[in-house]
Amino acid sequence: MKEQEESIAKQIEVELDLQSDNFKPLCANLLYFNTLLEQTIQQIKKLQMEKLRFAVEDIFRIVGQYDKYIIVYFYRSSAAFEKYGEEAHGHLIYQLKARNALTIAISDEDHERNDGTILLDTIGKDKEKIDQLKIEGFLASDIYKIQTFNHDEEIVKYKQKGIKEIPNTIKIEFESGSFDLPLMENKITSWKMQDGTKILPHEYQRYYTNQILMGDTPSDEVKELYLLDKNKQYKEEVLIQLYRYWFVSDSLDEAGKLQYKSLVKRQKERRIGMLKADLGITNSVWENFIKQHPEEYLITRRNLIPFANETLTNHITQFPIYWDEERFIHIYGRHYVDFFINFSTYKGTHFQYGYKDIRRLACLVLESLKQPIEQSLANGKGFNKYGDQGYYFNGNYYTLRISSAGRLMTFFPMDESK
Repeated sequence: MKEQEESIAKQIEVELDLQSDNFKPLCANLLYFNTLLEQTIQQIKKLQMEKLRFAVEDIFRIVGQYDKYIIVYFYRSSAAFEKYGEEAHGHLIYQLKARNALTIAISDEDHERNDGTILLDTIGKDKEKIDQLKIEGFLASDIYKIQTFNHDEEIVKYKQKGIKEIPNTIKIEFESGSFDLPLMENKITSWKMQDGTKILPHEYQRYYTNQILMGDTPSDEVKELYLLDKNKQYKEEVLIQLYRYWFVSDSLDEAGKLQYKSLVKRQKERRIGMLKADLGITNSVWENFIKQHPEEYLITRRNLIPFANETLTNHITQFPIYWDEERFIHIYGRHYVDFFINFSTYKGTHFQYGYKDIRRLACLVLESLKQPIEQSLANGKGFNKYGDQGYYFNGNYYTLRISSAGRLMTFFPMDESK
């Protein structure tokens, strides 16, 4: 109690001293120099703006058009320094209209030099900083130095023509003949169950069908839920999974082989019917296509047959994204160059990737957009990315639409590069 009283007394004494005539000149000087400091800082910022060491156009010309990784260093007096620290790094973000405008601007050697907002896609542990750099960014006038890596290629990939490869792909050859596929698939599904990931109906269907292949018998309740149709018969997908495994392992007799052939034929005819309907192709035009383009027809048929409903996201989540037979045919039929039927009434844009890489591309985009997708689905809404908000990857902007149930409805490149 005594110590508290002494502390209060000292505080009162200090306040009285500050109000005395002895301290008035000092307070006035402090106020003057504080005002002078603020004016100096504002003058420095003004000079930075006028000098503009790196304009928006400069940054795009040096780094942005090549999609190179960048490290930017901020003036100590800048708002960016206060917000992000000395530096930030990552890949520059440009929406479709901005990239087109800057591409046109730098084609003129005497182009204007403007200040503007720079957005950055970065990684790190500070989630708030990552989100701020991506959404709010910083001004070009805040930058006094930039660095890139020498090994980054100076190739403009935007609107680049021809078939591409997904960057940083490492191909590893391995022998898959000894794999026990049903066992491997079920282990993966079991791990997902243990991790708390939501398991979709088609995954349960494959899981319990694999149990049959491994010699186990699912309960009647499980069969009713996942394996049987309304007539209490095994669903077509279940039968094809069973017979395909037995066929590959050379376990079918002649009657079994005929049954498998009949199942595949029925599935193929249904999928070709879906493809023709989606592309607006009549039966006569389709027959003409088979006669005039036999190789393309074989490619189309070969790619249609193996597909099975599939989950495209592999991370732990309650909102997995998947595509089914109908959406696979819609996406590949309209936008995969070797699926595309020239007689179609629908003229769509083409992926600049091979058949297998399109699926990988979809998975990469979904993984990159994991957070906003899950936020939207958690609120009972679908997710859309299109127009000027299209997702940019390796030189292309993509439209993406996902239903509120997590079904990938459409995915395609927005530009006309071929």
